[in-house]
Amino acid sequence: MAQTSSHALADTTVIDTDVHITVEEETIAEYLDEPYRSSILDSPHPVFPSSSWDQRMGGKIDDHFSTFTGPADIRQFQSDFNIDYPIINTFEPLGKFSQPDLAMSLMRAYNDLLMDRFLDDYDFLGLAAVATQKPAEAAEEIDRMGDEDQIVGIYLGTSGEYPPLGDPSNDPIYKAAEDNGLPVVFHGNGDEFMFDFPHHNKGFNNYFEVQTLGHPWQQMATMSSLIGEGVPAKFPDLDFVFLEAGIGWVPYMMHRMNKIYRMRRSEVPLLEKSPEEYVRDQFYIGSQPLGEPNGAEDMKRMIETLGADLLMFATDYPHWDFDHLEELDKYLQHYFSEEERQKILYETPVEAFNLDL
Repeated sequence: MAQTSSHALADTTVIDTDVHITVEEETIAEYLDEPYRSSILDSPHPVFPSSSWDQRMGGKIDDHFSTFTGPADIRQFQSDFNIDYPIINTFEPLGKFSQPDLAMSLMRAYNDLLMDRFLDDYDFLGLAAVATQKPAEAAEEIDRMGDEDQIVGIYLGTSGEYPPLGDPSNDPIYKAAEDNGLPVVFHGNGDEFMFDFPHHNKGFNNYFEVQTLGHPWQQMATMSSLIGEGVPAKFPDLDFVFLEAGIGWVPYMMHRMNKIYRMRRSEVPLLEKSPEEYVRDQFYIGSQPLGEPNGAEDMKRMIETLGADLLMFATDYPHWDFDHLEELDKYLQHYFSEEERQKILYETPVEAFNLDL
């Protein structure tokens, strides 16, 4: 049903499922134990690994959007962009760290910082960072953070993670998340996929090629791994959220996995229903970065294919390529009912993150 009347954004309750805080190396070092604190503070150059791609296009892209360091920044963002409930994450993809003990220390440090600086004295919502290098320790951290009322999910980067995230070695993480009633949030990343998995950095000549593929490629690999290893079947009360890959890859994956499932069902004995049914029952998808089809009807059909029960709004703020609410809402207001619009902007994330608002 097409929606013909206009709706003021200021009168709409909106949950943003992907808001990043900016944490400089020297800041997170304050929350680390030795020897890692000194190894960061005493280093004359950045310690955290990164790619060599020119993401800022030789300075053409203003870097100021990437600084989002305190609660006042969050409040200003809410005011400027009509966001009622931002769900905050610390962003750093911990899978890129080759030292397991460092990764686990950073995991705890980021969570301590999130609570200390953003959640303890404010009414924001947050995601607990999780590193997979030591799944048993990660499960303990999920149990620790699960006691915090404002923690509404766990956060995993999908690049640099090896083995793939559906591997049974990660089951303690998923069990802890399920036991604590926390959905697992998978987030794509723009420059860390020079690492082991998924490896697709060699041979490309420019960042156009890399940025086009990076986020959806990681998420496709992760979804395939989760379904292929039967993770949603093993943890039927656990929900999964995919952020920062847009939405166009999801219909393809549901239909592609259905086809392969019907050909190779014996290879996935844990599955009791089609891959698409698992996705529709236990998975949620963030909207950002929304694609830009030449024809608006193409986006309408894509949103219809996903449905309001799967789709949630996300900005990816304060990254320079974030999506303004109006980028999604122009389609919702023009093509969809107010009930569907409200589900996508508010009710579906309430369900996905078990929110009591």
